[in-house]
Parts: sequence; C-alpha cells; structure tokens
Amino acid sequence: MGYRQYAKDYKIEYEDVPGRKRPKATRVYVGPWYRFTEPAGKIRFLKWYYLIGMAVIALLLLIPMCMDCPFTRIWYIQVAAAIGWIPWVFAACATWRLWTAKEKVDREHRDMLCDRMSGATLFLMGFCLISFLGCVFASSKQSVQVADWVVTGCCMLSGIAGIALFSKRKALNMEKI
Repeated sequence: MGYRQYAKDYKIEYEDVPGRKRPKATRVYVGPWYRFTEPAGKIRFLKWYYLIGMAVIALLLLIPMCMDCPFTRIWYIQVAAAIGWIPWVFAACATWRLWTAKEKVDREHRDMLCDRMSGATLFLMGFCLISFLGCVFASSKQSVQVADWVVTGCCMLSGIAGIALFSKRKALNMEKI
C-alpha cells in the first residue's frame, strides 16, 4: 500500500517569507475532489450506524476471548475469531475516516473510506461466520455447556452484524465534483 499513487494529486508551491533565506514550501492539493452521492441526513445516519456496529462487533468478538469453556479451546474457532480483529481494525479506521469526512474529500480519503470499508466488512463478516460454523461443527462432536452457547451466539451475532455493515457499503459511494 503505497501513497506514491497520490503524489500527482499535490504540487509544491514556494513563497518568500521575510526573515528566511529560503522560500517556504507548502503542499497544495490539485487532484480531483469527491462528495457523497447520498444526502447529508443519510450520511449522518450512516456515521452512527457504522460507529455503533463497530462497537457491537468489538464487544461480540471480545466476549468469547474472555470466557473459559471448551469451545474457546478449539483452534479453528479461536483462530477465526482472532483473525477477525484484523479486518475490524481496518473497518474501524474507515469508520474514523467517515466521521472526519467533510462535504468534499480528496482522492486518498475517498479510497481509504469506500474501498477499505467494503473489503474490511466483507472479511470481518467472513471470519465471524467461519467461527460460527466452527461452533456448529464442534457442537455436533461434543456435549455443549451454557458458556458454549454464549460463544456460539456471539459468533453468530457478530457475523450478522458484519452482514449488516457490509450491506450498507453502497451508500458510501462518492462522485467526482
């Protein structure tokens, strides 16, 4: 992931500052600007939707990791849930970009917001559902305790929350101004 692709969106302007020997160099954005295709009210709703969704998924990923039961000792359940934190971090970064987006944004901000949110929520949904399927498979192989049902429920609900976040990704589309 290189930022070199955005280098042509900027140019350096030099200005003379009294008292300095060399001119001051400032970076100026000259690339394309983008804006959301949805109205501002819907974008405000999406900001809260993604923020609450990310908090719920973080809680649902954290609860099984703090429990001590047979399902939390099975590697194919825990590895999928642990790897689910990686796309969660990327989706959280995209949510932060959504909250900091102004009415018009530059190309780098648009790429980091739209593309990252789509990919991160897809993989987040996938890892959570793989963990849930591991719980279903494990429940068919051994006796299930109450704590195991809690782990299974958390995996299922985090997968559903991932599906809900992934389904709203089209509302984050942007158009060139």
